[in-house]
Amino acid sequence: MNEFTINLRRVLLLERTLENGGNTTCPLHRPETTVDAHIQVENDSRDHHLHVRFGPYTGSITLRRGDSTKYMSLRDFLQDVANGRTEAGQQTQRAIALMEALDCVSGVLPQGLRAYITPTTNREHPFGTVVTNDQGEIRATAYGSCKDTLAEAVRTKLGHPTEGHGEHP
Repeated sequence: MNEFTINLRRVLLLERTLENGGNTTCPLHRPETTVDAHIQVENDSRDHHLHVRFGPYTGSITLRRGDSTKYMSLRDFLQDVANGRTEAGQQTQRAIALMEALDCVSGVLPQGLRAYITPTTNREHPFGTVVTNDQGEIRATAYGSCKDTLAEAVRTKLGHPTEGHGEHP
């Protein structure tokens, strides 16, 4: 399974921010991408109050200052949000998938064309795209089951053959 994770070294850096308060950025990794969690910590005499932002999505958690497992609780919370195991995390997962689809489709477009990506209600084809030129005229529309099938559908509709399948002698 390709889930976002935080390495142990990063957890130790979170410890310092937890104790002192302030802001930090914590990258979460998975094989195909990295996303930054922006963390703001406010402390009082009893608790750490954390506000976390992944792009436009936010979450918050309160941890007890004396709890010896608070660092791991923070790590678990961040991973849960990033991996869609909370409502905010599900929104984050969708946003990341849409960004990755946009990058993939944009990579197959000729100069002067722009892609717009949207989620669909179709479970078999959850991604949709509209490709326009600089004047806003629609040049292609497509649906895909993943970022790669969406990019291939756009490439086909624009009349560009798939690369690397024996078309060269």
